Amino acid sequence: MLLNRDRADSLMDAQGVDAIIASTPVNTFYLSSWATDASWGFGDLALAILPRDHSLDAAVLTVEVDMGQPQQGQGTWMIVRGYARKPGLGAGGVQGVMTAEGLPQNHQEAIAAHLRELRLDKGRIAFEDRGLGLDVNALLGSSLEVVAARDLLRDIRMVKTPAEMAHMRAAARKTELALQISAEAVAAGASCAEAERVFWSAAALAGGRPVFLLITPYRPGFGRLPKNATLEQGDTVTFDATTEFNHYTSDIGRTAIIGEPSAEQLRHYNATRLGWREALPHFKAGKRSTEIEKIVVSCIQANGNPDFRACGLHSVGLEHTDHPHPGGGMHSFDLVDGMVLSCDLPWIGPDIGKFHFEDIIHLDEDRLEILNDADGRLLACIDGRAVRVD
Repeated sequence: MLLNRDRADSLMDAQGVDAIIASTPVNTFYLSSWATDASWGFGDLALAILPRDHSLDAAVLTVEVDMGQPQQGQGTWMIVRGYARKPGLGAGGVQGVMTAEGLPQNHQEAIAAHLRELRLDKGRIAFEDRGLGLDVNALLGSSLEVVAARDLLRDIRMVKTPAEMAHMRAAARKTELALQISAEAVAAGASCAEAERVFWSAAALAGGRPVFLLITPYRPGFGRLPKNATLEQGDTVTFDATTEFNHYTSDIGRTAIIGEPSAEQLRHYNATRLGWREALPHFKAGKRSTEIEKIVVSCIQANGNPDFRACGLHSVGLEHTDHPHPGGGMHSFDLVDGMVLSCDLPWIGPDIGKFHFEDIIHLDEDRLEILNDADGRLLACIDGRAVRVD
């Protein structure tokens, strides 16, 4: 099970919620452990209902052609209920009557019917989509108390389960492999535009789903270069990459230098590396993210780069920012044990180069686990090879 049920129970109790209804693919997958073809592949709507009372049936509600498919992946621990998508197709895609008789005609009706069955039709129900909640409430005669669940779900997801961590370690591994192969292409003479295509192919060949790559060539004393520029000795190339495995993401940043790095390039890279290492013991549950960011910046400045000014800390998981951010803003948050974090550490020295450094770490009580290879952050492109710089 992906769901952290204990944390869900605790947060639902704190908000007095009788059930949560998820309606995006990410959260339906998280609650049910089933990434339905309906929601991930075909644009239909699958939902998951999680009652607080463990004796009540949690359910996936999906279109009838999807009902026979929970064998995908590891299936689901929930019961599966259908609603009508198109008359003439029955459960599992078999031929049915042209009336879709006996099925709710839409997802709103399906939710209302299941809440009635659970006797939660007068409950306090948290909907990921509050507008959907209001529609269901109208069907039930305005008997529900509808509350918002989007950030409640993000709050639950902040603490990762062992099953989630297995996916995240795999995602980090596949991202790093793709980045290494992309850097090898640069070392062999590829432009950044060509190396970008290498990354997308390599991540897929490794079994991941490439999501994002920001690759930037930079020439000291000149500035940012076009992606198709021919790279020269001393140029830097930064990578900021995200690859998913089983819908769980990673976020890793690296820098490659064409040729041997100069003394100034090494000095500024080492300031970031040593400052980051010095800051890691401050990553503790209960600290505010903004407090940690200030500590990281201060440590990098103290280790040799007084011009370093800012970094960005965020959680990672099923979303790139896997913590509550009300209203869509990237708000600060409290660190909690069990979360996975990433910290963007970009820096530009106009006459030195552009650098990026980003690890992905698991905060586990007093232990910090770096999910990626902690020694592969700076690469030198020499004689057709991307060589680690320690």
